[in-house]
Amino acid sequence: IHVNIFKTYAVCLFIYFRSMLPDVVDDFKVKNPSCQDLEPLFYSCYVFFNKLGGGMSVGVSTLVLYFAGYKPGACKHNPEVIYSLRVLFAPVPICLLLISLVIFCFYPINEERRQSIQEALRKAGYVFLSVYLED
Repeated sequence: IHVNIFKTYAVCLFIYFRSMLPDVVDDFKVKNPSCQDLEPLFYSCYVFFNKLGGGMSVGVSTLVLYFAGYKPGACKHNPEVIYSLRVLFAPVPICLLLISLVIFCFYPINEERRQSIQEALRKAGYVFLSVYLED
């Protein structure tokens, strides 16, 4: 069961978020036509907050283990350390993933909205990669 949870988490983390980024950029272009060429800024923000979240998770994990009494290099650890590791490896990531899935239920861009954004961008004169791939 842990392998399936990890696969689901990996798909959500790496594929879902990155596939949302172009839709968000296109939606921003439609709402703010005077702003041009901001794709690198959006991607930079995505990477920054991804790194920030990773750093915060390492920091929180380190603090939890410190307060639980973790001793580096020790052969045996007290039950609090073992319990903390179990909580940090399974329930915490699962709860955070479920919270993120609830938040994404309110994500405003669905397939219908995406198509209307694409149509608005076509009318504004944007050329898409798919046009080049069809030739």
